[in-house]
Amino acid sequence: MSSPISHLLAALLSLLLFNFHGSKADFIPTKNCPIYNCGNGPDFHYPFWKIEDSTADQYCGYPGFGLNCSESGEPILSLPNNDSYYVKAINFIDSTMTLVDLDIFDQQCPRARHSVSVGTLPLDYSPLDVNLSFYFNCTSFPDPFKPPIICLGIWGTKKSYVIMKGEQSDGFDWSESCEENVVVTVMKSKELYIDELTGAFGGLMNQGFVLNWTTAKECASCESGGGLCGYNPTKADEILCFCKYGNGLCRKKVWVILMGLGMFIGLGYV
Repeated sequence: MSSPISHLLAALLSLLLFNFHGSKADFIPTKNCPIYNCGNGPDFHYPFWKIEDSTADQYCGYPGFGLNCSESGEPILSLPNNDSYYVKAINFIDSTMTLVDLDIFDQQCPRARHSVSVGTLPLDYSPLDVNLSFYFNCTSFPDPFKPPIICLGIWGTKKSYVIMKGEQSDGFDWSESCEENVVVTVMKSKELYIDELTGAFGGLMNQGFVLNWTTAKECASCESGGGLCGYNPTKADEILCFCKYGNGLCRKKVWVILMGLGMFIGLGYV
């Protein structure tokens, strides 16, 4: 039979380990790693950071995860190729964010101009996403019953279309019939299946799409030691690690004294 002491040890260890590691949503702001808000959008913090004069020397967060605040107070993320997106929501538990293309924000009949490019950032598409294919200024289309996008205009015999990516007719070479093909990402929605896309795509694009983020590989060591990764933009090869012990890799040995039991227990590195 287990002794009362062993039960106490197990309970204390569980509590201590939970408090040391916590959940993804547990975030304690510090001077180096604060919580930000642009005024008209979600709060954000590590691995995101606010682009401002004070971050010129160093910042706490991932490279490429800096957010600008627009004049109207929305947080804006710039992805590779200088495409900008309004950050509509951030879920720190699931490590996801919802983005809306700034080029089409609040437009009823948006004209898709580019696909999403994340480059080498630790970002990936979510299972919540689906892709739409736009074909612009086409002189012909394989499905003669497919309605064109009227709100984008009809120029003589040239029409534009939108379909779910992957539903193109086999053998259709859009480059022969259309001037441009752009693939955009939206969230899955019932409107994709019960409404005609030509009337629903604007609302879908304004709802945005979801990206997942993962640990930046260069920050894995810092984070596994309980720290928050940071950078000095003037020294590209210098990785900072902010923690309660100051700068440097957070690998401090933690020892817990169980009062009354006269025992020391090493809990490893945090």
